[in-house]
Amino acid sequence: QVTKVSSQSKADPLDNLLSIPGVASECETTLKAIDELMWNRTVRRHKDALIPYTRRIAGFATAALDGAQMPKDPTMEPEVSPMGSLSDQGLLVTAEADLQRLAFRTEPLKVLARLHTFVSTDEDRGRPRTTNVVNDPLHLGSLPPHEVLQERLSQLVDLVIDSKASSILVAAIAHAELATLRPFAQGSYLVARASTRLILAARDVDNDGLVMSEYGAFLLGRPAYVKALTGYISGTQEGVAAWVSWQGEAIRRGIEMAKELAEMADAKK
Repeated sequence: QVTKVSSQSKADPLDNLLSIPGVASECETTLKAIDELMWNRTVRRHKDALIPYTRRIAGFATAALDGAQMPKDPTMEPEVSPMGSLSDQGLLVTAEADLQRLAFRTEPLKVLARLHTFVSTDEDRGRPRTTNVVNDPLHLGSLPPHEVLQERLSQLVDLVIDSKASSILVAAIAHAELATLRPFAQGSYLVARASTRLILAARDVDNDGLVMSEYGAFLLGRPAYVKALTGYISGTQEGVAAWVSWQGEAIRRGIEMAKELAEMADAKK
């Protein structure tokens, strides 16, 4: 994997990825879009009202990527059903991620484990899997053996804490690593998608969670998500570039929705 190969160097482990055609420009374009959102006057005017609303949209959306239903009205409560329970998990993980921004800066693995406690009710909640059996709603396959989890997660922690690369690139690689590793027997994808929210907040790029990358991912669709992750798993430059491009597009789609919500709120005044 990308992080495993590069982390042996004293240089930033993500430096080598910036030379891949399209990666640096994708990160720059996406960061610019986030900056524009943060300084949008309409968004700033309605920020306090938007935060809980965008959080619920993101929570429902991340659950929908795993098979739950995306409601037309995000203020509604999930139905009482297995899919409703999945929606509950998405809402809880997203809300908890927003509370763990500061802790994630120094103890990312502990925060990810805590998020998993909202996903699993089994005895192994919050603990990496010890078998090669996982719940895989995306049918991604290519599961790394559990024996490599400790090393790979340790490398990921070093990357998240130490890398000086663009926050977009760090978020993209962390998301992909967690999604492909699937460190937990169930709920790994929910935790992986929450890592983007955590990294952008911990690095003071999107402190309030307005970006809604989860909803952007939902809009792009599960097939595109799986295709992008499969490209990352391939380890090729093209595959990694396609994944970073997908992550950037998911973030920008979420940004556009946040702007639309702010404009709708402004129109009601």
